[in-house]
Amino acid sequence: MNQKLPMIVKFKVKEEKINFIKQALIDILEPTRNEEGCLLYELHQDINDPSIFMFYEVWQTVDHWRAHDKQSHIEAFRKIIDGALDSIEVNQLKVI
Repeated sequence: MNQKLPMIVKFKVKEEKINFIKQALIDILEPTRNEEGCLLYELHQDINDPSIFMFYEVWQTVDHWRAHDKQSHIEAFRKIIDGALDSIEVNQLKVI
């Protein structure tokens, strides 16, 4: 049985790249929200540390998320963020 896949993806951005990466993150919102299987895709910025951004996303299935990861806008995004991050953390969650 396929279950929904909630996720949190956390980006720690280099200070000098905050505005640049913020815009890059905003730019992938709409195309991602239009992908098949995307149930929720929200971008958040930490109140106390503006260099931290997080996506809270929910995918209909793991396969939908895997397909998302191969989309052209995501591949382009990976090139854009190259060298601009201190870290990235991906957490796949389950509903309790």
